[in-house]
Amino acid sequence: MSRLSVDMEFLVLTSQFHKQPDRERTIMQAVIELAQDAGVERIVIRRTNVFCTGVYLSNSEGKSLLYNDWEKDWDHKKIFRNMKAKIQLSPIQERNSELILTVA
Repeated sequence: MSRLSVDMEFLVLTSQFHKQPDRERTIMQAVIELAQDAGVERIVIRRTNVFCTGVYLSNSEGKSLLYNDWEKDWDHKKIFRNMKAKIQLSPIQERNSELILTVA
């Protein structure tokens, strides 16, 4: 897969009220794998007022929903393939760097 632009990051929003550690772990496994594959160097995780976990591709101009876990029980491979298919339509730019995980 080609690399995404420099200012891209994955934003993972999880519920502060309805904790699902196993689902969050599965989703994060897919997000980390996709970040490494796409060259996205930053993943931000936030607990907030949402009903289920959602994964966004974010930059300075806004964010785009890649995955919503509502009523899904997908394994990390299926989540990865689904998100990868969505970002392959995004503008792409070569970038090599480290992966940084930020928990907010």
